[in-house]
Amino acid sequence: DCDYYQTNPSSAYAPTSMLRIPVVVHVIQNNSGTGNLSNATVNSQITVLNEDFRAMAGTPGANGVDSQIEFYLATTDPNGQPTSGILHHTNNNWFNDSGNYYGSTAWDTSRYLNIYTNQASGSLGYVPDLPQGGSVLGTSADRIVCYYATFGRPGSYGAPFAGGRTATHEVGHYLGLFHTFNGGCGGGSCYTSGDRICDTNAESQPRYGCPTTATSCGSVDPVRNYMDYSDDTCMQGFTAEQVRRMRCTLQHYRPQLAQPGGPTGPLASATARSGAGNFNSGLTCTAPRLGENVLVTAVTVNTGMTASTVHAFLQPGSTPFQGYTILVDITSPQLFTLPLQSGAIYTQWTFLMPNDPGLAGLPYTMQALMLSPSSPGGPPFGLSNAMDCTAGT
Repeated sequence: DCDYYQTNPSSAYAPTSMLRIPVVVHVIQNNSGTGNLSNATVNSQITVLNEDFRAMAGTPGANGVDSQIEFYLATTDPNGQPTSGILHHTNNNWFNDSGNYYGSTAWDTSRYLNIYTNQASGSLGYVPDLPQGGSVLGTSADRIVCYYATFGRPGSYGAPFAGGRTATHEVGHYLGLFHTFNGGCGGGSCYTSGDRICDTNAESQPRYGCPTTATSCGSVDPVRNYMDYSDDTCMQGFTAEQVRRMRCTLQHYRPQLAQPGGPTGPLASATARSGAGNFNSGLTCTAPRLGENVLVTAVTVNTGMTASTVHAFLQPGSTPFQGYTILVDITSPQLFTLPLQSGAIYTQWTFLMPNDPGLAGLPYTMQALMLSPSSPGGPPFGLSNAMDCTAGT
């Protein structure tokens, strides 16, 4: 139904239940540190993938079709040990995308999506082959490679590839999609030629930038599709038949990769609430899902304050946490200065959301405690703006 030569867009592959894919990200840097990515950058890329594949309302990918495929950083390694799902490697050859680095570093490619960031052999990103091609499926070489500067949002590459869509595009290949311009205008049935998809208009060549009025093959080119070569800000979604081909690929070519998530339950959310404290400092967190690590980032900009602790607590009047108290109080958090914004300090914490179904849908609030440097008469501390969150299944 979705081999290398054809697509059967059967309703059997329509997205009616959630599929969740564990991801391990291998961050490769050279000996001088070029290529290093923060955990916040890696987490931001996972957020982009979920926005795009879930066509989440209010995000750049909202105009696409919800595939009901989600991605999360792995919480257990192949040996069953806890993990952040982020591995760091320092090797000049590996950073240059040389050598069989994946042979010694890949986690079971049938059960984990392995993503590597390095120089990507001079491209923005690539996969060695579609799973249908058969040349790497089931081997340690079955992977996605992204140029490190395009990874995350905002990627350090800058415009026009700062939105994290390189990874979205490559995951599309990893799940069996061809380029929209594959085979040019093609010929014969659209399910057996071109990109093997009928609800993407055929196009004679890749499109760059965002030429929304470009036409070829007798129709408007699908420049807003993730599988073209358009700018990140131009891409807006997958089509219904692309979604069915990807879910068919998971069923028949990657049957051990995705775990069923059941029917769509209460989704995790995180919404900023301004004016909750004395200092106008940013507070963000990845949407918290049960059993997964939650990354919390507090930012100070020219306030004279440094983020010191983050407390996560239930909102007054909500159902108690059944014996759990989520409280993050790290005495030595990671502090680093944002290079492009003078005076900005990012502080990050990670904590594990308990994997308890009783927590699903419960609201709680996270708020950073900002401490000032010692100064006569200076304010000792202040609370930042809050982040209202909901635990998701």
